[in-house]
Amino acid sequence: MPKKRVWTVTIGIRKKLASGFRDKLLFSSGIKLPETELNPYTLRFKDDEFETVFTKQHVDRDFPQSVVYMVVGIFAWLTYSILDFLVLSGDELFFVLIDRAIVITLLSILVLICFLPNIQGKIQWILSACMLISGTGIIAMTAYISEPFNHMYYAGLILVVLYSSNFLLMRFTYSLAVSAILYVSYMVIVTTVNPVPEWALISNTFFLTVTMCWTIWTRYWSDYYIRSDFAARHFLIKEKRRSEKLLEAAEAGNRAKSEFLAVMSHELRTPLNAIIGFSEMIQQRLFGPIGSDRYEGYVDDIAHSGRHLLGIINDILDLSKAESGKLVIQDAEVSMFGVIDEALRMAKGKAAEEGIHLAFDMPDKDIIVKMDLRLFKQVILNLVSNSIKFTDRGDSVIISLEQQPDGGCAFIVDDTGIGIAREDLERILDPFVQVESSISRERGGAGLGLPLVKKIAELHNAVIEIDSNPGVGTRVKFIFPAERVISRKASAVEQEVA
Repeated sequence: MPKKRVWTVTIGIRKKLASGFRDKLLFSSGIKLPETELNPYTLRFKDDEFETVFTKQHVDRDFPQSVVYMVVGIFAWLTYSILDFLVLSGDELFFVLIDRAIVITLLSILVLICFLPNIQGKIQWILSACMLISGTGIIAMTAYISEPFNHMYYAGLILVVLYSSNFLLMRFTYSLAVSAILYVSYMVIVTTVNPVPEWALISNTFFLTVTMCWTIWTRYWSDYYIRSDFAARHFLIKEKRRSEKLLEAAEAGNRAKSEFLAVMSHELRTPLNAIIGFSEMIQQRLFGPIGSDRYEGYVDDIAHSGRHLLGIINDILDLSKAESGKLVIQDAEVSMFGVIDEALRMAKGKAAEEGIHLAFDMPDKDIIVKMDLRLFKQVILNLVSNSIKFTDRGDSVIISLEQQPDGGCAFIVDDTGIGIAREDLERILDPFVQVESSISRERGGAGLGLPLVKKIAELHNAVIEIDSNPGVGTRVKFIFPAERVISRKASAVEQEVA
């Protein structure tokens, strides 16, 4: 292969390796969740709660490995004592053996401490003490023994630093602090307490400095990638849970839409059948000429069915506009007594037909509220119609007004109907949701009333409150905020609508 080709291939490989490393680095640090952000200097998560979660899981997983590693260190100290017998003698050998015995005893105590209950929270101090005790033992030997061995035992300090850098649980900041203490202590000993030859000092300082810088560097990146990996796994788990919730919501939405379509088809088909059937009877003059009195009832049925269809279509259109943000309110100062009275006159026929007692419990003063008259009238009709629909013959639906402590005004509809289970109270305000399809089909309704009322409330900065007990009844509050209440006017005490 020509040299130029080899050079090109080599550059391509290097670019791919560099790109792969860069992508990995970006992936490790590119997580955007606030709780996973790392402080680049201390390598702590900026979110204290997330740091606590990481620490607990990390310690629970790697604590046994750290204990085993400490035991291995004790055996290493015992093994290296063979060198003491080969190179030392007399008082120096005795001192070094005592030194090793003290270090091994202290390390053994640290291992036993690890078996105490709830000690995992102190693991950083235990590992730091393990590194500090081991390094101090080597420095003590360097301070006591004579040449040439006083400048040879520094190799043991290098081994201690390398050994301690492999503690997976030891945080970068603790490792850096202990390494700095050992480095300064060693330099003080070999320059003042028990000086070593200049050539040995230069050599030892170079290798010890390089070793400590290297281990600090590797400890930093080891800690960084352990934390980045944990953050990435947390991100994936969180995304998985979010995806599962979205899938559940989508499935629930599909089910709700299917139920809605079933109810809607029933709601639309019934009045359409009546309109078409009665129209054909009149068209075919089954009961004689058009002037026959029997046709008058059919005309009323056709008109009633047409109004019912128009109401459903208006609800669908208004809800669709509200969902798309195109439903705009036209504010006007409106008398609550007036709008309620007008709406209830439209509803009293249905109430009388169903045998429901419909009444307006009026306060002593009228209330003027800034609102969209048409939309609030729709709120009244929807809430009252709902109550009538789910209230048995002979029971009551009572409308009232209530002044709120903060100056707001609540429009209230109370009924003694079948009620709603508490777990279903929030769902009934969602579009396309039918709490109980069989009841809805039995009593009628497309399930659009309450979602539309909720949207109208949001446009008015109002609040919907629903309190219900199955078999007892339901209370619905439409609460206007204080800034929409203009004034109160004197009026009669009570007005019976039906």
